[in-house]
Amino acid sequence: MPQRTVSVVIASGAGGEFLFRCLSSVVPQAQALGAEVLVVDRMGPATRERITKLYPSVRTLVADGPPRASVPQLRRMGAEAARGSIVAVLEEHCTAPSGWLAAVANSFEPQDAALGGPILDDGYTRLRDWCVYFSEYHNYMPPWGNVERFALNGANIAYDRAKLLAHRAVLDSGYWEVVLHPLLARDGRFRALDALGAHHTGPFDYRYYLRQRYLLSRVWGGTQKDLVSPLKRLAHLVLGPVFPLLLFARVSARVFERKRHVGRYLATLPLLAPAWVCYSFGEWLGYLVGPGDALEEVE
Repeated sequence: MPQRTVSVVIASGAGGEFLFRCLSSVVPQAQALGAEVLVVDRMGPATRERITKLYPSVRTLVADGPPRASVPQLRRMGAEAARGSIVAVLEEHCTAPSGWLAAVANSFEPQDAALGGPILDDGYTRLRDWCVYFSEYHNYMPPWGNVERFALNGANIAYDRAKLLAHRAVLDSGYWEVVLHPLLARDGRFRALDALGAHHTGPFDYRYYLRQRYLLSRVWGGTQKDLVSPLKRLAHLVLGPVFPLLLFARVSARVFERKRHVGRYLATLPLLAPAWVCYSFGEWLGYLVGPGDALEEVE
């Protein structure tokens, strides 16, 4: 089967060095394969000038506000502008190991709608960065195996572009995992490949992370609010106070099941407890009154 063309789309919405570490990992792979890299930037002219200076092969799309573009909107703009038949979305907080892009290009089959890989740690030296990893990515830790898997993470995923853009109407709406993926799964398979693993990098300020965790959860709950039945919504509202305990049980089960970083997980528990409270409160408030402006503030 001939190799398909790939466009890597990176939403630039957080600032700092994250984006440039991500590009350093992706651009050499893209140049070797003749793939393109697109950055959709809402951070401003200084960021775009630096991209052009350091990575002249990268296409940069401007997404200046107001209003401030959300991350889903940035990704939608990149997918629409992409030239490849595959759109690989990589979060700017991630770096791609050697061989990541080749695996994307060589692994798609006609019946596939999306391919994804696990989220790998980056050998963090600070507990607060392990807190982010365990809180956000406990369900995406390796190993996965090469199997059909619907639960793919939007930080590290590749789509068949034609199938993706067939659902253009929902691409601006909240979490793609919640809104887009159930629709896209009707058009083809979702598959997991260990070769598509990407590293989630730090560092993160702890207060910054807690606020982002709240915002992400507010978007999640607000998105689900109009998708679930009234009974399920009521159950989330009533059981909200016990959700931190449920998160503790869920994350602990994942870590011990995979036997990965157990010692670091136990050491991180004092930082994880406030994160789980922020997670639960944000989701509860989203189910109650909707996402508000949280999506525009997510980085």
